[in-house]
Amino acid sequence: MYTRRTSTTPQWKYDVFLSFRGDDTRKGFTDHLYETLRAQGIITFRDEPKISKGKAISRELIAAIEGSRFALIVLSQNYASSTWCLDELLHILKFMEAREAVLPIFYYVDPSHVRKQTGCFEKAFTQLEERFSYDEKTKVQEWRDALAKVADFSGWKAKDWYETLLIKDIIDVIWKRLRPTSFTSVENSVGLDSSMNSIDLLLGAGVDDVRFIGIWGMGGIGKTTIARVVRERISPEFEFSIFLENVSDNVKKGGLISQQREILSRISMKTIDIYDIHEGSTMIRRLLRHKKVLLILDDVTDSDHLDYLAGKQEWFGSGSRVLITTRNEHLLIEHGVKRRFQVKRLNHDDALKLFSWKAFGKDHPEKNYIDLSSCVVSYADGLPLALKVLGSFLRGRHVSAWNSALGKLRDLCNTVLGTLQISYDDLDDKEKKIFLDIACFFNGEKEDRVIEILDSCGFCAGIGIDVLIEKSLLTNSYGTLWMHQLLQEMGREIVNRECLDEPGNRSRLWRHEEANHVLSKNTGTDAVESITMDKTGPVVHAVAICFSRMKKLRLLNLANVNLSNDLEYLSDNLRSLEWAGYPSKYFPSHFNPENLLELIMCHSHIESFWTGVKILYNLKVIKLSHSLNLVNTPDFRGFPNLENLILEGCIRLYKVDPSLGMLERITQINLKDCKSLVYLPRSVYGLKSVKVLNLSGCSKLDKLPNELGNAECLEELDVSGTVIRELPSSIVRLKSLTVLNFRGCKGPSPKFWNLLGLVQLVLSLFQRFLIRSRVPTPLLLPSLSSLVSLKQLTLSDCNLLEVPNDLSCLSTLIYLDLSRNQFVSLPNVISLLSRLQFLNLEYCERLQELPEVPQREVPITQEVFQFVVPGNEIPEWFNHKSAEYIYNEEEWFNPQSVEYPLSAELRPGWFTENWMGFAVCIAFAIQERSPNCDHALKYPNYDYNYTHIITCKVDINGKEATARRRPFVIFNAELGQAVSDHLWVLFFPRHFPQFWKGISDQVKLPSGTEWWQGIFGQITFSITARVGHGVIVKQCAARLVYEEDLEELAPRFSGRTRSNVSISEVDSEFPSYTNK
Repeated sequence: MYTRRTSTTPQWKYDVFLSFRGDDTRKGFTDHLYETLRAQGIITFRDEPKISKGKAISRELIAAIEGSRFALIVLSQNYASSTWCLDELLHILKFMEAREAVLPIFYYVDPSHVRKQTGCFEKAFTQLEERFSYDEKTKVQEWRDALAKVADFSGWKAKDWYETLLIKDIIDVIWKRLRPTSFTSVENSVGLDSSMNSIDLLLGAGVDDVRFIGIWGMGGIGKTTIARVVRERISPEFEFSIFLENVSDNVKKGGLISQQREILSRISMKTIDIYDIHEGSTMIRRLLRHKKVLLILDDVTDSDHLDYLAGKQEWFGSGSRVLITTRNEHLLIEHGVKRRFQVKRLNHDDALKLFSWKAFGKDHPEKNYIDLSSCVVSYADGLPLALKVLGSFLRGRHVSAWNSALGKLRDLCNTVLGTLQISYDDLDDKEKKIFLDIACFFNGEKEDRVIEILDSCGFCAGIGIDVLIEKSLLTNSYGTLWMHQLLQEMGREIVNRECLDEPGNRSRLWRHEEANHVLSKNTGTDAVESITMDKTGPVVHAVAICFSRMKKLRLLNLANVNLSNDLEYLSDNLRSLEWAGYPSKYFPSHFNPENLLELIMCHSHIESFWTGVKILYNLKVIKLSHSLNLVNTPDFRGFPNLENLILEGCIRLYKVDPSLGMLERITQINLKDCKSLVYLPRSVYGLKSVKVLNLSGCSKLDKLPNELGNAECLEELDVSGTVIRELPSSIVRLKSLTVLNFRGCKGPSPKFWNLLGLVQLVLSLFQRFLIRSRVPTPLLLPSLSSLVSLKQLTLSDCNLLEVPNDLSCLSTLIYLDLSRNQFVSLPNVISLLSRLQFLNLEYCERLQELPEVPQREVPITQEVFQFVVPGNEIPEWFNHKSAEYIYNEEEWFNPQSVEYPLSAELRPGWFTENWMGFAVCIAFAIQERSPNCDHALKYPNYDYNYTHIITCKVDINGKEATARRRPFVIFNAELGQAVSDHLWVLFFPRHFPQFWKGISDQVKLPSGTEWWQGIFGQITFSITARVGHGVIVKQCAARLVYEEDLEELAPRFSGRTRSNVSISEVDSEFPSYTNK
């Protein structure tokens, strides 16, 4: 059985409070520890620099200490030099010493020095004695006593550990101390014992198979509560624990890809971009298949949710458990989930206990309320959500109020929605409006954004949301507002009752078909306040005057709406205007939204803003990304509070109004891929409030002025893809700069690097153009020893002849990209990079051996070798060929994905010691001028638009064996289209563990036997021409390659390349281009 964790101990806001000296360890050890704690699901408080101001410890920190289960104190050399840290320590001991919740880490300091205040602590206290007057000396003594106490607590000496192992041990100890404590309150565990006993049997503790368990029942019955309790009890038994809440709602908002990204980011601890659900499911399978995982999918409503998020048992490592909550048992049956549990309504006794906890704070009702409580419980009919909502509503009220509530229940009939509406009726008018707005529009949105928008409507949203949470009408999970679906349905039903016949007479519209009716039939009235539409719904053909009678419209979120003519009217009452694909060239002439907070119109047809200055004092966000017709910006003097300006992909934007440089609160300026922009006002570069400046892909920008050094808050600067060749020397004044990307630029002089506190640095001599006509001078690297905070270093394509030994000084480095360089060997100091997680050595063609990696599992990327050359005839050397594909004109321009399979038999005896791998050749052609060239698509993660893409996957006996990204070749509209037929040649090497691992794990052979010896049957290479118009695959071919074949292969392609072009291998992670 899994360990049962039940207790009546108080619920803590945080599991761990981190105390540390910021100057010593914030960007190093403490940051690593904090991120690992969070990744393991341990809720941790770490004070931020904005909190740590002033002499006295803040109330926020004291509250965090009081609300923390444990304290981890990182005692470093300068810890005692901070009175802030010492006061923090006093409060920690005050609240935690008695329950032995203090865990010290002696970070390269001797515990005896801490105890006796000698060594580095002696100097600090000498200074403290000098600073404080005689009357204040008692304070200094209190600090000495506190350090003496903490030195006697059991803890860790960092100098005795490898840092990675130290953090792992800390995590283990914290988990063991947390395990006896339940995060589930007593009232939430009422009636769960019998359910948990049944689920324990289904979970099968100690069994190493992979199990899917379905938990099903009606809405509000407690399925999610049970899933949370299961997670709290058994999550320490797993490597990773992932809980996806409200899957159905989140899929509607962001698609299945958003949930796939969530799973992948929880495992990899970084954001991973995927461009379709098939790739997402493949990556989930590959990432999880060797890990013991607890995955909980909450509120699943569609079979696709299971197919693409959890798939089959083969996706997970031994001992994994997948829990699924749903209202539909048939979904579980359809997916083959044999272990299912139906959640029943609470019996009367348990229902009365749960209600009593909410209404009276104990497990039974007060004497005078016994009969009334029984009546309420009977109406709730064993539904936990209804019991909680009613209990919260009635708590602290007089008997007469209870009788009144019971009367309302009878009037509303014995239905769940009627039960829930009692609490709604008790709200004041503003709280009701907040409740209905969240029910119709903001369920699952970030609290900060919701409060900002609703406050602008005059609703006092901060207080109102607190009231809704107190009344169990709303929950806040890590800053996100959630409303149970039953409550949401109740709120929407209240809006429907405003006018049953005509949606244009209701205050809020969210159903696509009703919004379509109102906009196309022009039935909107003054009653309409908010409209939102499903972004995936069908196109709506609206009339130009459709908004003319909606004078009170304050929230508008549209997509796929076409207009018969230019829009004639929009309400000046708007607070949020979000219209994807806005079809008009201009705003209505009299549009003056003085209260507008955010203007979001991506992929719009707008050409320019209004003329003159409009005063929009509240406007904070302008986002018009990929508005291809936009040519200039408005006068920004009317937007003094603007914080975010995002114009990414506005390819015709050539001018930015100089008034942008007058904004004092702007924090983000994103002009990425504004390819027509030739000039940016000098005052913009010196904006002191800007934190992010993205000029990547502004291919006509050629200079950054010295004013850049005045941007004192700038944290991220990206000038890759520009023609800027040198960054100004004033960049050294940017003390906040942590991310710098100047791929293709000369960059700041290396002698200034030690003045930059960078966390991420990207350099390259090329913009990843893989076919080139010359070899540049190698980049001469300066000393790296000063970049002590660096986590990501990209030195790709720098033509490096050697890698400096002082790489070992980058103790915080996590990501290192050395691909496409010319060095022969790597320094052994790489083994000292204890935090390194990713090492890229792709296409280092002269590299003779792999380095000794750090003492941890570090992925070293190795990829398929491939290249593209002109040609239209596959050489006879490839002995397995497909028939030639014949196309008619209609198929040539059909913009769909088409798959071309090529299969070959692996007969007994094919495997020998001389076998090297598989070679594949694809003959393809592309129409000279594709209709898609003017509307190129964006490739995820990279600064490339593309018009065509061809991919290759490999299946062996029906199971895919392709690498983490299938090999592909793409074509870019800017580089032109291929004017002749081409051959794409790939080689899949035998010794490529990452690529073949999915198949090799399924072949069980005696130890020492290579897995290939157990493979017979069919191998299939599937070539897919995707997305673009006019791309076709003409023929495919393959061959088993043996050592004796290699000498024969090279001459067959050597004459196919142009004399001024050198062909290098093209990896499967970055684009390759054919020459024009």
